Amino acid sequence: MKLRLRHKISISSAWTFAFLLAALACWSQQSGEGFYRQFGDSLDRLLNSKKISIHSNIQPAIQGYDTLVYSFSSQDKNVTGIRITSVYSVQGGFQALDSSKALGYGFVGAEARWSKNNKWFIHGGYSLTGGQIPSYLSQLASGQRFLAGSGFAINDQKELYHAHYAYGSAAYNRGKHFHFEIGKGKHFWGDGHRSLVLSDNASSFPYARITTNVWKLRYTNLWIQLRDNSFGQVSMRDLRTKYAALHALSLNATNKFNITIYEMVVWQDSDTMSRRTLDIGYLNPIIFYRPVEYAIGSPDNVILAMSMRYKAHKNFQVYGQFVLDEFNLTQFLKRQNWWGNKFGGQFGFRWFNVTQGLSWQSEANISRPFIYTHGSSVQAWTHFNQALAHPLGANFFEWVNKWRYEKPQLRIEAQLNYAIYGRDYDSDGDGNLDNFGGNINRSYRNPFDGAFGHPMFQGQRTSLLFGSIMLSRTLQKLPMSEVFIQYTHRIEHTQQFDNTNGFITAGIRLRGVLEPVRDY
Repeated sequence: MKLRLRHKISISSAWTFAFLLAALACWSQQSGEGFYRQFGDSLDRLLNSKKISIHSNIQPAIQGYDTLVYSFSSQDKNVTGIRITSVYSVQGGFQALDSSKALGYGFVGAEARWSKNNKWFIHGGYSLTGGQIPSYLSQLASGQRFLAGSGFAINDQKELYHAHYAYGSAAYNRGKHFHFEIGKGKHFWGDGHRSLVLSDNASSFPYARITTNVWKLRYTNLWIQLRDNSFGQVSMRDLRTKYAALHALSLNATNKFNITIYEMVVWQDSDTMSRRTLDIGYLNPIIFYRPVEYAIGSPDNVILAMSMRYKAHKNFQVYGQFVLDEFNLTQFLKRQNWWGNKFGGQFGFRWFNVTQGLSWQSEANISRPFIYTHGSSVQAWTHFNQALAHPLGANFFEWVNKWRYEKPQLRIEAQLNYAIYGRDYDSDGDGNLDNFGGNINRSYRNPFDGAFGHPMFQGQRTSLLFGSIMLSRTLQKLPMSEVFIQYTHRIEHTQQFDNTNGFITAGIRLRGVLEPVRDY
């Protein structure tokens, strides 16, 4: 049987992809340095070994303290240094099965870093990201107005989008106990492939961070500025502004066991009654947010969470998270599926050297309907319409499996995700989407059919199967770079429709670069 593909690509798409390829030598998304997001590589195995006791669940790592992650800071501490790095990931190919079309997407940019005496650190970068993207991502770009993991989607024409991605920070270490930092970038809080607290799923955002290290404790304060376009804004100047304050207390009880507790609060910059901007009540670095919220009339969205990690063996560890948005024990015991019981959990493991060179990570995530939502949609746990935690938002179960086999200069990676989730749809035929709690960009007001009877996966029940396999080879003549070829298969099924995507791409990228999250 002959397979005939009819590739359709516009002239502007071709020019865009050509520009990306031509810019590789000097341009780049945010460098992955400081994140251990490359499962199973040598650094990930080292960070998760029994002999290492840094607080690796708070990422990015602290410059100057977590020297295993920041290679430049592990050099002579009395030397002032500057370096310019090009980081990039560009790929092209074709999409078949549901519709045949050419693909060409990625990001290119540049960044610079400077450090002095292991005390002062400055870095910054910019990248242009986008191109002719797969159908399931272009549907999000056209409907939700975001380019996955990169920011506000700018529509050049049908299925051709781009976004501007800027990041950077200035940091100062005050002795061995305090670290101060301001900047714009991504953060990841947790030990898994996903985080139910704060992940790198969304775009970068402005932030300020204070970190305090005492004994086996690390206390992190993070204040961030977010943007909201849940009302369908089509330009950047129309986006609403909101803020969030977060803190985390991490305890490395032993080299094997870590426990961390988190608290987050979101509030909007202004409403019809007042303009709040940075609420002074949340600027206190050691206060609990819930009492402050009650003191000002409980208008904000407060979320609590905790995580644990246990290194059972030098090659095996288990981890988990529990997140609590709202909970009523009386209603929980009645088992009437009250909409306001909003919580989620995670459990997973890493297993290195299953056989020589092979690693395996398996993880389950689950979240109740309406978690991360608020009465005001502006105050949802989102940024640019992207979830700040799990990319599926709420009302879902997901099982992720990742395998990595590595030999010198050669690597094979495979991933298989299975998910079930419920989405909003017009169940009563009145022409409006009924609220079943899966879309966290919607207000939780007026849940469909009242306050009770809201089970998991309610609404339009959807199953998702996402699989990929990638082969990559390191380039000896281009340091830290690799070429790769990847096949991805995605099946989304409901009672009303089936979406099947299959696409093959090949490209070149810098090893360790922080890729946008697309595996959903």
